[in-house]
Amino acid sequence: MTLKMKRLTAAILATMAGTAYAEQQKHHFDIPAQALGSALQTLAAQSGAPMLYAEQTAEGKQSRRLSGDYTTSEAVDKLLGGSGLVHSVAGNGTVTVKPAQSATVLKPMTVTGKVDDDPRSYTATHSSAATKTDTPIMETPQSIQVIKRALIDDQQNITVSESLRNVSGLVPNNPVFTPAGEFTLIRGFAAEQLLDGFTQYRNAGDRESTVNIERIEVLKGTNGILYSGGSGSPVGGLVSIVSKLPKAVASRELGFKIGTNSYYQPYVDINQPLTKNILARFTGEYTNAGSYLDTVNTQRYNLNPTLTFTNNDTTTFTVQGKVSRWDQPEYQGLPATGTVAGHFSIPRTTFIGLSNMPNSLSETNAVWGSLDHKFNNIWSLNLKARHAQSEFNEKAQSLVGADMFIADRPFFGNTWLLYNTELSQKQEELSFLGNATAKFNAGPTKNTVLIGADHSDLDDRGFMDFGPSGSVNLTAPSFPVPYSQPGAGVDNMFVKNTTYGGYTQLQSTLYNRLHLLASVRVGYVGIDYHTSQGAISNGEKTRFLPRAGGVFDLTDEYSLFINYSEGMRGQPFVNFVGAPQPEETTTLEGGLKLNVAHQLTGQIAGYQIERSNVAVTDNTDLLRRSKAAGQQRSRGIETDLTWQATDALSILANYAHTDAKYTDNLAGVPEGNQLAMVPENSGRLWANYRFQQPMIKGLSIGGGVYAQGQAYLSNNNLYKSDGYHSFDASIAYEYQRFKLAATVKNLTDEHYFQPYGYLGGRVIASEGTSAYVTGSVKF
Repeated sequence: MTLKMKRLTAAILATMAGTAYAEQQKHHFDIPAQALGSALQTLAAQSGAPMLYAEQTAEGKQSRRLSGDYTTSEAVDKLLGGSGLVHSVAGNGTVTVKPAQSATVLKPMTVTGKVDDDPRSYTATHSSAATKTDTPIMETPQSIQVIKRALIDDQQNITVSESLRNVSGLVPNNPVFTPAGEFTLIRGFAAEQLLDGFTQYRNAGDRESTVNIERIEVLKGTNGILYSGGSGSPVGGLVSIVSKLPKAVASRELGFKIGTNSYYQPYVDINQPLTKNILARFTGEYTNAGSYLDTVNTQRYNLNPTLTFTNNDTTTFTVQGKVSRWDQPEYQGLPATGTVAGHFSIPRTTFIGLSNMPNSLSETNAVWGSLDHKFNNIWSLNLKARHAQSEFNEKAQSLVGADMFIADRPFFGNTWLLYNTELSQKQEELSFLGNATAKFNAGPTKNTVLIGADHSDLDDRGFMDFGPSGSVNLTAPSFPVPYSQPGAGVDNMFVKNTTYGGYTQLQSTLYNRLHLLASVRVGYVGIDYHTSQGAISNGEKTRFLPRAGGVFDLTDEYSLFINYSEGMRGQPFVNFVGAPQPEETTTLEGGLKLNVAHQLTGQIAGYQIERSNVAVTDNTDLLRRSKAAGQQRSRGIETDLTWQATDALSILANYAHTDAKYTDNLAGVPEGNQLAMVPENSGRLWANYRFQQPMIKGLSIGGGVYAQGQAYLSNNNLYKSDGYHSFDASIAYEYQRFKLAATVKNLTDEHYFQPYGYLGGRVIASEGTSAYVTGSVKF
């Protein structure tokens, strides 16, 4: 049996259980008049029914408009009216379309609604994050994990950070932390979050909103070839968020989430074609939530308008916008002493500061456009541009201890000093990205060539003021001194990051079994840092960054891969002795990829990342400035698996062992110290079951556990957080246009402390058991 026939057979068999009753169930259809083949594919997507038809059967035929509630059979019958075609529905729900009175055996078929494309499946077979081309993950020589919308919805995730627990070796942002920087770690090192290809840099505003997310692609390791902007390429990896885009078929959803601690979140997703060539979509949500932490109350919103102009053939131009704001009292965590160490206990829910502290704010406004044009069957072009403005302002009564602002130890006795602090930054960014792609065959090879360039200017200015405001004994916290602005509040630190470069990439498949990738970038990183007090630190560097890798298919279901890449990242807000130097990194990784029967997919990988020129304090300098000299290394193994066992049962599992440490003592800590915030071991298991029985069809249940080991709170390795595990469970019911779901998080009410990373240390207490209910209607 050929590979093509195997895949066709697997796709048909995998749909049998879930479509047995498709003939009786009604769906809402809204399909414009169009080419019959396109209309049948749209119908398959809206009904979830597999569909078989010979391509020549539908060629040259037009469908009439279809709108309303019908069974799949009724809908197909109406679409085919007057076409001279008829249909039949098999016992497994598969719809076959053929000419009337035809007994001819069908020739090669077009199949839609395959299990790989099932929006309810966790399985993803393609990604563009690693190559900027739509490439099968099995043929990409790098670690890639894709979080599909189905997984986010089944787990009923409240935040992006919660969703990222589904990827091995990743430490996400903490949602309580003020959006004033991107603190995601992958494989122990700093990562970047990208939105539709653009680096988020400070990642201000409502960065936790999931309302506009279609999928999340996580690319691990050094990524200096294709990605730049901000301060340069990601070191540990990148989190690429792909936004929802307008579609040709109208859909609308209104919903709400409510939960413990006065959580309330209405949301909307309206997709409305304006004409056949102009498509529109708007998503938005507003969140108002109390907290298990004293004083903390969060308000945030996220608005996302999008317009697409298309000729439905060769050219598409999309304009997207984002208006986002976050508003909450500044939570700085709790010190190690009194929580995970020490002879006394600080109340777990303590908020450091006044109960009426002024809120910290974070917001962003951005607009970007993307032009896609296909010249012919070989060449295509993509151009992008974005202008963004963001800012944040943090106000706190900050702890100062024996280790200064890290504050993990008391200043004396059980007492810490308090300082009124204010940190404010404003950013303005202008970025351009572009690439041309050529796809062609030559002899026994299939080739894709990518040629691209990018340019980004980012201005970041602000100030940090602080002044003493008393002290506090955290065995009995009391904050009698009102907060007052500690300084003039005038911008006095200025950074301009300029990054640009050009790159070329070749992907080549030989004899359908060996997949090679080679690319090179000429990259530039420039940093202009100065202050109003006269501190100046300017530097720039241009260098070649190579990347090479390969995948060898052992069988149709298993392949081996290896990858080597280099990166370069600037170091803003560091006052160097002499000209600043960018960090440089190298990544070597390899492993096994698998895709068994289009059901069990994933990989097992081992890696090593070397990081050099890390900024460290120059102890010989009277001004305590920095030099680029530190060395760090991360090694580990990771496993990420998804198993679509049946149409009803979806399972996800991951595990990571991470050893991230200093390989010299130049940073003021001993060689061999572990990097802060990085657990040595962590893992995730999740399963979801959708009932297929007629009387309870639409009902689903899910459950899982996340666990991680201890992690050091700061690079001095004096204190560790708790190891912990947390169980979650969910239930959902969908009936026609309506959905109602509930989830319970930390089901067994585990109490533990997680690393928080505020000013280099601190912990945050676990929330305990919480519950959320979601309701929505589609129309």
